Amino acid sequence: MTLLLLIDIQDLHAQARLVLNGANITIAQGATLVIQNSNANAITRNSGYIISEGENNVIKWYIGTTTGNYTIPWGYSGDYIPLTFTPTGAVGSGYFLFSTYHTTNWNNGANLPTGVSNFNGSSGTDHSAFAIDRFWQINAQSYTTRPALTSLAFTYRDSEHSAVGNTIEEAALRPERWNNTLSTWTDFSAEPTINTTTNTVTLSNLSDTDLFAWWTLSTSPVNRYWVAAALSNWSNRASWSVSPGGQGGATVPSSVDAVVFDGANDGSCTIDATVNIASLTVNAAYTGTITQGAQRINIVDEATLAGGFFVGGSVPIHVNGDLRINGTAFLSSSDTLDLKSNFTLDEGSFEHNSGIVKFSGTTAGAPQLINGSSSIGFNNIHITNTALNSGVSVESRHQLHGILTLATGAILDADGSLDTATFTMISSADEPVIDAAIAPLPAGAQVTGNITVQRYMSIEGPNNTRIYRYITSPVQGGTVADIQEEIPVTGTFVGSTNCKDCTTTQSMFAYNETVITDVNGSGSSDFNDGYIDFPDAVNTEVLQPGRGYTMFVRGNYLLSPVWDIRGVANQGNISLPVSFTSSGTIANDGWNLVGNPYPSVIDWNAATGWTKTNISGTIYIADNGGETLQYAIWNGTTGINGGSRYIPIGQAFWVKATAGSPVLSTRENIKAPGQSPTFFRTASTENLLHIKMTNGSFEDETAIHFRNDATKQFDDYADAWKLKNGLFNLSSLTENHERLAINSLPSLMCNTRVNLDVADAKPGAYQLKFSNMSSFEADASIILEDHYLNQNIFVSAQDTYPFTITDAPASKGDQRFTIVIDKPGPEVIISEEDGKLKIDYASNIQWYKDGNAIEGATASTYVPVESGIYSVTVLQGDCSLAGMREFFITGIEEADRGVRVYPVPISDKLYIEVAASRKLTSATVLDVFGHEIVKTDLQQESNGVYSAVISMKDYPSGSYVVQLKGKENIISRKVIKK
Repeated sequence: MTLLLLIDIQDLHAQARLVLNGANITIAQGATLVIQNSNANAITRNSGYIISEGENNVIKWYIGTTTGNYTIPWGYSGDYIPLTFTPTGAVGSGYFLFSTYHTTNWNNGANLPTGVSNFNGSSGTDHSAFAIDRFWQINAQSYTTRPALTSLAFTYRDSEHSAVGNTIEEAALRPERWNNTLSTWTDFSAEPTINTTTNTVTLSNLSDTDLFAWWTLSTSPVNRYWVAAALSNWSNRASWSVSPGGQGGATVPSSVDAVVFDGANDGSCTIDATVNIASLTVNAAYTGTITQGAQRINIVDEATLAGGFFVGGSVPIHVNGDLRINGTAFLSSSDTLDLKSNFTLDEGSFEHNSGIVKFSGTTAGAPQLINGSSSIGFNNIHITNTALNSGVSVESRHQLHGILTLATGAILDADGSLDTATFTMISSADEPVIDAAIAPLPAGAQVTGNITVQRYMSIEGPNNTRIYRYITSPVQGGTVADIQEEIPVTGTFVGSTNCKDCTTTQSMFAYNETVITDVNGSGSSDFNDGYIDFPDAVNTEVLQPGRGYTMFVRGNYLLSPVWDIRGVANQGNISLPVSFTSSGTIANDGWNLVGNPYPSVIDWNAATGWTKTNISGTIYIADNGGETLQYAIWNGTTGINGGSRYIPIGQAFWVKATAGSPVLSTRENIKAPGQSPTFFRTASTENLLHIKMTNGSFEDETAIHFRNDATKQFDDYADAWKLKNGLFNLSSLTENHERLAINSLPSLMCNTRVNLDVADAKPGAYQLKFSNMSSFEADASIILEDHYLNQNIFVSAQDTYPFTITDAPASKGDQRFTIVIDKPGPEVIISEEDGKLKIDYASNIQWYKDGNAIEGATASTYVPVESGIYSVTVLQGDCSLAGMREFFITGIEEADRGVRVYPVPISDKLYIEVAASRKLTSATVLDVFGHEIVKTDLQQESNGVYSAVISMKDYPSGSYVVQLKGKENIISRKVIKK
């Protein structure tokens, strides 16, 4: 049942009540329902509600100074939307007028109550789109002092915030009232409790001075001004005001508040709580510091910073509108600065703090812009704004120091809408490299427009810093003329650099692998004959992506170690120009000078992305930065002279084709952005020996590596040719006398001998330095044999070997040094049966007694005729296996009294003690083959005992024979080194 109330009702009975038991009462046509019972139960609802829906359809309730929990049981269109409150502290016999109504559409500004002149937010514009489509009247009249209200709760309808035209974040709704004195909606600050399930917004306390007549619920931005005069925390309400320089005590800014640091007070701000605000404005007059710390910042709209200092923290910052820096010194977050719109730097500064700037806009129709009159220096940039959303466009002059990462379908326009902007990838070091890079591009991602890529090259080398460099272009369309802006390039071509003391001698070259004749007049045809002039005719000739070039750099003319080249970034699949031409000498054929095609470090060992058909697995990088030319080499597993799997931006390198129709091509996933090409960035490699030869100022390196997939012959995938340096050269030799920089051999087993070649070395003092011995197993031994001085050195005990080269031919070349690497094979087990010694081998056998070969003892069994230490060797292919056993003849007393050899087993030192009566004067340690390991004299002690101490620490594990000798006899003892 609905009761339509058209007239005033005045109930004069103090205890009379209006009880709703299912009926709906409609107040209409300006009628007033008068309640003169001041008690809270004067209106009691069991079900049903009262409909007002007009500003003048009111309940007039004479509450006076009575307190209690009051409910106005409003309802509309089937929804119960009560208003509840508790009044306190009233003075005088006043009353309240209550009414409510919904606006006819989302536009509250067109449905204002009488006496309300506008519906403007703090921006000065209508904020109807941010407000619930309903007004409430709570009008305290005729009081000497109006009451304060507690637990003031508004109930709203879902349809009134979700209507088309509204932009409301329901969880951020808060009460807003019209101040008819100041004619504004925005001077009130209160922090409500919001329940989106029950659709209630509750103020815990409302002072009598804030009890104005007309109310709504809104998420409209309201200015919050920072008014702290000294350092204060963000969460301190005393630091916030609703007016410039006004009284503090406003609520801490929320997601609907526009925050302003206007300079009226310059206290610094420490952010000590999560920030979620509508917008941020820092005026030029503000001189304080805003410090983020470990609190996230989310700005719903734009941020404009024109003054003070902003110090980013360690957690993300999100700005959904434009970010404008126009005077602030801005230190970004070390985590992520996430931008949904444009980024502009006009004045002030931006420091990346090693963090990421992420462009994640989702609005179609216009790209996110990187703009401004000042340069932004980015660290890492992540772009998720795809082509469908118009991507990101660089509109002025900016820089990248770190890595540019694009999501699937993302676009970066590097030179902007007018094709005039400059986006520069910075290079700041080359040992190791510190370069900006473009990460692997996923499907649909691309960098459009021209980009500028820098290459830092140290001004170094002999000859007044004039050296050859080996370069390539990471962009399409890069010309020699572009390079000439930083580096003189001369020749007979049009546009040759004209500089003081520069001749017209050609200073830049490409390489033609097909040349197999002696072009340079060296007397023989080799890979040095393939150099051809580049440019050939004019300096506008373009560097081909993936092709290598050598350039004579006159370092004494350079103003900076940095040069750059401009064009469209090489991207996608690229074929590097390679060929194979046979001259009949395989070591000279198939050499191609190629280059890293991408603006990123690349990985020669990348698991996917390379196509290498008839291409050796080794790369060679020429380095003229030292005393003379040297080659850094990487064979896919190990490197020498600084060779690495990682190839820097702009670096040319040599590869060797091994047969006709070679193919060398790349895809995006060979990129390794952020890697620094330095020596041995891979995990430790087993059974790998590095040897360096040095004269103190120059060194050359070779490597010997034992691996399962290698052979004794040259392996394209594992070995590296020795390319001659400008001074002396160190290499190892194959069985075919081929000189290798990296020599990969089959798995280490038993005794392996590798000759070293010391070539082109002038007389003088040198050293061999050995490293990485720990990569071999403990039972392996490494010995350097010096045939010129006829001495052996245990490399594990002495990792540096000084030697001298004279005019004598035997003091150098390939006959002086041999590396002997021995790893014992499985021990041969000697069993004893019926007085016989027996092994389970049938051929290639030799028996020994006390380290001496027994003539004719070559069968699988041997019958000893006297006690002693018997050993046996068995030749299995290239491996000599050995075993040892001590044998006693039954009934024969061992003449060993007065002899002690201990401890057994040995870990470090071997002690020998012999009674003087035995007349033994020397001790010799032999291996199982009878080779003398060490010999020493026995020294007489004060007690008459003869003794010796022999260090066994650096000898491999296994069995040894100790021979104690005198003029009359020899005693042998077996010892074991663990």
